[in-house]
Amino acid sequence: MFGRSSGKIDLPSMPATLARIIQITNDSDATSEELARYVMLDQSLSTKVLRLANSAFYGRRMKAETITEAVVTLGFTSIRNLAASASVVDALFPKRLFPGFSWPDMWAHSVTVGVASEAIYSRMVGRCSGDSEAAFVAGLLHDVGKLIIARALPQRFIQVVEACRDYNYDSIRAENSVLSTTHARIGYDLAEQWDFPEKLSAGIAHHHAPENASEHEDLARAVHAANLLAKRMGKNYVVGVPVDISLKDVADTVDLRVEDMGYIVDQVREKVRQCSEIIAWADRMPGADNRQAA
Repeated sequence: MFGRSSGKIDLPSMPATLARIIQITNDSDATSEELARYVMLDQSLSTKVLRLANSAFYGRRMKAETITEAVVTLGFTSIRNLAASASVVDALFPKRLFPGFSWPDMWAHSVTVGVASEAIYSRMVGRCSGDSEAAFVAGLLHDVGKLIIARALPQRFIQVVEACRDYNYDSIRAENSVLSTTHARIGYDLAEQWDFPEKLSAGIAHHHAPENASEHEDLARAVHAANLLAKRMGKNYVVGVPVDISLKDVADTVDLRVEDMGYIVDQVREKVRQCSEIIAWADRMPGADNRQAA
């Protein structure tokens, strides 16, 4: 189950299905049928792929009835990224509640960061490309290190949450105080071990300090801004911690105008609505019943 150690924390090994999917999607001679066969080996992933291919996010007119049709709709890059994201949800999200912390709200925040990262990055570089999709996944998985901390060191994770709530620490300060490492560093270690593309790994590693991302600074800066924007737009998953972030604060981090950011907010709201299938992955997380009741 666990591989290379990051300080006091052992990292989970990459799921075998994901490893094979990455291998296939990197093979220029691979076919949609071949990729579909391996997706179908994972029932949970198959369900997610089929539902996402038929969701409003992709706007497919004809319903995809087979995994092969879904693979054609989504494309190899999307399947690889979806498999990585689904693997994180299925393999890493903790199965227990923590006082003052909401896993479903964290997942909704992560999806919003993914959508906002893509929108902001596209606005920054002036084009839509595969890089924009890397921004989406980097945003979606930016906090993966927190999941690893919670699973490997649950008592320490509780102390981190308490430091955020009781002393108004941000997560980086709280983690450094309690663990002498951060979720960004641990997330980077996992991304490297799971063979994520370098650009994606940099977005995860440097979403709190994009100036350290060297040639990938634009993408890391987009994820940083998206994280701030998602906190402004959504519910804080650390219960009781106020959020005071203006649109100008967000715009300034990526040298955009407030008017630009207002347009991006409208884009993000619509895309989040279209991502309801992905957000619904939280329905089986601890605390989901309480969130739905609220």
